[in-house]
Amino acid sequence: MTQKGPSPELPARIIPLATLATPSQGLQPVVQRRQGASHETIESLSPYFNEDRALFTISRHAGGNLYIDREQLIRTHHSEKPALDHENLLTNDSILISVTKGGLLNHLPVLSGLPVVHFEIQSGPGRFLLTCCELILDGALEASPSQTQTRLFKHLTDLLITTLLDSLDLELSVAGRRKHRQKHIRSYIESRLQEPDLTPKSIASAYGISSRALYLLFDGEPGAVSGWILNKRLERIYKDLQSAEYTSMAIAEIATKHGFRNAAHFSRRFRQKFGLSPRELRQRKLTG
Repeated sequence: MTQKGPSPELPARIIPLATLATPSQGLQPVVQRRQGASHETIESLSPYFNEDRALFTISRHAGGNLYIDREQLIRTHHSEKPALDHENLLTNDSILISVTKGGLLNHLPVLSGLPVVHFEIQSGPGRFLLTCCELILDGALEASPSQTQTRLFKHLTDLLITTLLDSLDLELSVAGRRKHRQKHIRSYIESRLQEPDLTPKSIASAYGISSRALYLLFDGEPGAVSGWILNKRLERIYKDLQSAEYTSMAIAEIATKHGFRNAAHFSRRFRQKFGLSPRELRQRKLTG
């Protein structure tokens, strides 16, 4: 008697992992063509930032830009001297790609400390990105199974990241990413040394990384993050005390200008670093 149906002794069908759909690593890219009249304002792009998303804008005339949030878009557009050409953002040839902000920062935490990122679309990965988006918008994937679409959007995610890395001139190695991140965090700190509330915690928060990650970036520096901040402040004060421009300014005022709140603490730290008091340094300059 012939047994009907699959034999219980037959092994279950094995599906190779390579054929399974893979997620787009948290970016969830949505590609759209800008629909609207050219007289619309930049603020009309605000809805694209809903649900904590970031926005790529691509135009054949203006190139590509990444806006990490709504505030950055509005602030950049309304600045007195915009660094980028935003004139063509709202033309009908513009392509908009919204992605999850958290997913993007997980890939590139450095973005949280940078201004608008501009990338070229005439060549390199930017050209590939433009072509990929145009194919999607022209319906090239409409007849494809959802599994295929998911895998191709994973490639779109990789292409977005590669385009940003190329624009920022980032090395793909761990050492290269670490070096670049160190450079930008130190630049961020130096631009805010005058703020008394500048702390490792506030820096990590502003940069979108953990305090532990920040300390690892400063591994090997005397006093780690706090020590680096202290040394930079003291070096700036030393320079001011040597400058004729600040001869009439009180030492305490100079210290306050560079983020010190406590005069006694400042004087003690200054002597520890330079071997003399701020007043002695100024007198030496004046009598020298």
